[in-house]
Amino acid sequence: MRDWLAALMQLLDEQIAAAVALVEGLHVERQALTGRNIEALNASSAQKQQLLARFEELEQERRMLCGAAGAGTDPRAMDKLMGAQETDVRATLEAKWQRVKDLTARCRDANETNGMIAQARQRQILQLLGLMRTGANAGATYGRSGVAATGGGTRALASA
Repeated sequence: MRDWLAALMQLLDEQIAAAVALVEGLHVERQALTGRNIEALNASSAQKQQLLARFEELEQERRMLCGAAGAGTDPRAMDKLMGAQETDVRATLEAKWQRVKDLTARCRDANETNGMIAQARQRQILQLLGLMRTGANAGATYGRSGVAATGGGTRALASA
């Protein structure tokens, strides 16, 4: 097996391991967000940044390796490389590359979910601070966006 191909196989394994660790880190971050533990949140966010930096570093290495192998560094480089390989090597590369893509999608989805949770928590805190500052009615109703409704009008809950 050519040296660059063996290096690529090893690199994909490292990317898979880094992505698995990142998925787990994002799960820990979600637990910290929902558990309202600021210290755990700070620790998990710092860990997430380290794991993300490692994954990005590996991705840059993979792109450089694709370029050195003559496939270029664009998003289709892996497809070019895989298509040029013998069937058994191609199948192994395709399986590893698909795993990287699947894990990357899971990371993206988990990170977006965590971001939504963080935004919801932030809105809640800002609303509570607003209530504390203004002394507004704590029994306020909330609209579709989650913001406290102002004014004295009433609406049926089903139409909110």
